[in-house]
Order: sequence, then C-alpha cells, then structure tokens
Amino acid sequence: MATERRGKTAVLVTAMVSILMLGSACDRGGKQAGQAANLVEVAAGLPVGDLWRQDFAFADMDGDGERDLITAPPRKSKEPWPHIFLHRQDRWEPAPCDELVHRGFPREYGYGGITVADFDADGKPDIALAIHEVGIRLLKNRGQGPCGPWEEETLPREIQSFHSRAIVAADMNGDRRADIVVLSEAPPLNDGRDAPGIAILWNEPGGWRLQSILGSEGLFGDDVAVGEVNGDGVPDIAIGSLSDSRPQFLWLSDGKGGWQAANATGLPEFMIAWSVQLADVDNDGKDELIMGVGGAPVRKNGGPRVYRWDGEKWTSLSQGLPQVSWVCGVTATDLDRDGKKEIIAATMYTGEVRVYGQLPDGTWGERVSLKVPGEEKQRNYKVRAFVPNDSQVPIVVANYAGEGTGRIIAWRWQ
Repeated sequence: MATERRGKTAVLVTAMVSILMLGSACDRGGKQAGQAANLVEVAAGLPVGDLWRQDFAFADMDGDGERDLITAPPRKSKEPWPHIFLHRQDRWEPAPCDELVHRGFPREYGYGGITVADFDADGKPDIALAIHEVGIRLLKNRGQGPCGPWEEETLPREIQSFHSRAIVAADMNGDRRADIVVLSEAPPLNDGRDAPGIAILWNEPGGWRLQSILGSEGLFGDDVAVGEVNGDGVPDIAIGSLSDSRPQFLWLSDGKGGWQAANATGLPEFMIAWSVQLADVDNDGKDELIMGVGGAPVRKNGGPRVYRWDGEKWTSLSQGLPQVSWVCGVTATDLDRDGKKEIIAATMYTGEVRVYGQLPDGTWGERVSLKVPGEEKQRNYKVRAFVPNDSQVPIVVANYAGEGTGRIIAWRWQ
C-alpha cells in the first residue's frame, strides 16, 4: 500500500509540475498529442542589458557560409551602432571589432529598423538603417569582414529624411539588384502632417530613386515584408498598419510601377498589426499574410493570425489560434521539417512564447509554451527565424526592451 501511495503521489506531482510549466491555458488552442519537441535556448553570447529595439536581420557577415545576427543600434546605449553576432553552432560571438572606434562604423546612430543585402553586388553584405525620427542610412563595407571599415553612402535628401522604423531589402523588379521598401513611422504629435506611407527605394545603375506609393499616405507602422501573394511572379508588400481605420495590410503590384491596396473584405474591423510576414502556410505556392494582431480585447481578435487572399477577399486560416492574446512578434517556419509551417508568437509584455502547429483538420493547436525569465516588464518587438546550414534546424530569435534593460534570446527546435 505504501508503495502504491508513493507511486500515485509521484504521478500526481509530475502532473502538477507539467501543468505549472504549461502556464495558464485561458487563451490557448488545444495541445497536439504526442509532441515531445521543444524550443531549447541557444543564446550563449547574445547580449543582455541594452534596449534591443526595433529590429534585427540575418546574413553571412564573415564569409563562413552561416547566417549571422545583425541588430539595429540599441536605444539609449553607450554603443549606438549596429551590432554583429557571429553564429557558431549553439553559441554566438560578437564580431571581434573591439579595437576599432565605433566597432568599425563611421559614427553613432539612433535605434530603428535594419536590413542587410549586397546592394552594390561586390560580394559583401551592406547594411541599411531606418532610424527613428531621422531617416534612412546606407552603410557599405569597404573592408573584407564584419569589422569593415564601414562607410556611409550619400543618399538623395528625400531618402535620407524619410522617417521610418520598418525596412526590408528585396529585388522588386527582377533586375537582380536589391531594392529597399520602407514604411513610415507614426508622425510626431501636433505635427499636422500625414505620414508619407510606403516607399520603394529603387537601386538603379545611376543611383537610388525614391518612389512613394500613391494611396498609402497616412499609413504608418513598425513592420514591412515582401512576398508573392497572388501568383503573378511580381513581389507584393505587406505592412503592419497601426491605424485601426486603415486595414490596408497588403499592396499588390501591377508589374508596371503601380500599386493597389487589397480591400478589407473578410477582415475583422478595427485591426492593427504589430508585425507581419508573407509565407506560404498552406503549400499552394502563394504566400499567406501572417500578423501579430493587437487591439481592444472586447473585439476578440488579438493574437497570431493567418489570412489568405484570393484576389477578391480575405479568408481566415486562424481557426484554433487564441481569440485574445496581446502578441507582438510573430513568425512562421517549419520547425520540425515535416513540410508544414509552425507559428511562433511572443506576447508583448508577459515574456511568453508559444508555438502553434497545424492539425490534420486544418486548424491550429498549441504545441509549446515557455516563458522568458525576467521579461515581464520588458516588451517584445520582433520574432524572426532562419535555417542554419550546419543543422537545417530553424533557429528562432526574439528581442526585448524595457525602460532600463533588455535582451536578445534564441532557441532551437529539438
């Protein structure tokens, strides 16, 4: 009897610990049975202490064939320039630039958005910054490694003064040159002027040219993405609109330099998106819109969301995702390499990170829930993922910042 009681007690304790580790399930979908995998922290070498906002990017910065982590300058930092962390299997190493002034960068910069691409086709990655309340800056690598030296390229004045914190590089017209897409940030209070909206910085043989997207005036937000939504082979633009009266999240190209916003038919009212991604979730060869949706809880439409555009209206593919979950960073990637993408979502202020997988009936179920220690008073800004060459297992990265501290953290699925 004593042995039996001990056995029952052990089972009960194990069950209670499992429940505590899972946390509150008030806004989660059902768990997928039989899933033992988890997000395991692989953050050794990543920074703790500065305010790591707004964004980060991945690129091979040292020529070893592995993608590294490049961050926007941290806010209110003693080292206000981009930071490069070289990926070394399950750890990270800051680029060895300590002996150089500003770690090889030409001067100090403010925080904001960042994107990395080889803009001049010289075989070396360049860095473009979207600096809060300043504008766009382009940094060219004049050396042979991550320490540069880096040199700031002169851009046309209308590009330099475009206020943004959301920037992405992509070949927008098929000429094999990386262009830049930017979304304006919220205009200052009492400014009286509309935000300029969306713009494309065309990387042309004669220099950079800015094209403002007509009809996007007044739009603003903190995220922008490029993908292919309607199957015409021409890149489309997704934006994280933070105006709940302007749900113009998708902009479609006509292939001739014109752009048209997809209508809002099929979308709930009063939506804003803190983050956006275009990714093929249903494996039909066309991208869906993945969003980290915020808004009033009474609307019951806050959390990770997936929508398919059919040319006339939106269809929700969000069944099983929480109705109310104040998330910020959201990304989709195939964590377990089964051919189906999972969604990784980070709540804005609670430090929780959740993984949702696709069930056989087409709905979503929660697979993993974890909590980042000490992040309750820090806000998440972005969640992004990349696939390293050494293992082909995706690595997920998230950045956090509060009033006095922050961090960057990474996980591997195993």
